[in-house]
Amino acid sequence: MAEAEYTTTAHLPLQTIWDFVCEMDHWAPMLTGYQSHQKENRDDSVWVLKGDLGVLSRTLKLRVHVTQWAGPHRVSFELEGLNEPLRGRGEFLLESDEEAGAASAPARRGWLARLADALARFFFRLGHGRTQRAPGAGPGAARLTLRLRLDPGGPMAPMLDAMMAPALRPAAEDLANKIMAHLEAQRGLR
Repeated sequence: MAEAEYTTTAHLPLQTIWDFVCEMDHWAPMLTGYQSHQKENRDDSVWVLKGDLGVLSRTLKLRVHVTQWAGPHRVSFELEGLNEPLRGRGEFLLESDEEAGAASAPARRGWLARLADALARFFFRLGHGRTQRAPGAGPGAARLTLRLRLDPGGPMAPMLDAMMAPALRPAAEDLANKIMAHLEAQRGLR
């Protein structure tokens, strides 16, 4: 299983971020590899993404089902591959810095994991560019956390998992920063 979590902050009202995140049409095109999406109803949609993992390039068709709308703090979802054996889940979490408190500090990771993250981020940015923004912190700041877990299936699952794992965190970081940069630009904060 490939997992990623990324948190960023900005001096934006929580409701502004929620109003953007709760409507997938706003942020879907910001997703790395985005090709299209089709909403079936408020909770269900079909997404088409193009994934490039080294020498492998695949177009993925995913059914996404929102399992929880808990505004303005959480959207949880599950996904299932329609043309590939893949399952997953994720969530957007929003909170003010005051709500987050010191308990939400990220766990310290080993040097090898940090090195692997840095290399994956470097290669991701070579291929996709970088969203320029300086996250804000302190009083009046809001946090956006994106969590994602993907479980490939089938006979190629171990290889796909090994290839997806390093690419997932930079993709989560990119999406979260694009959302915040867009909202900051709208409010004249950049």
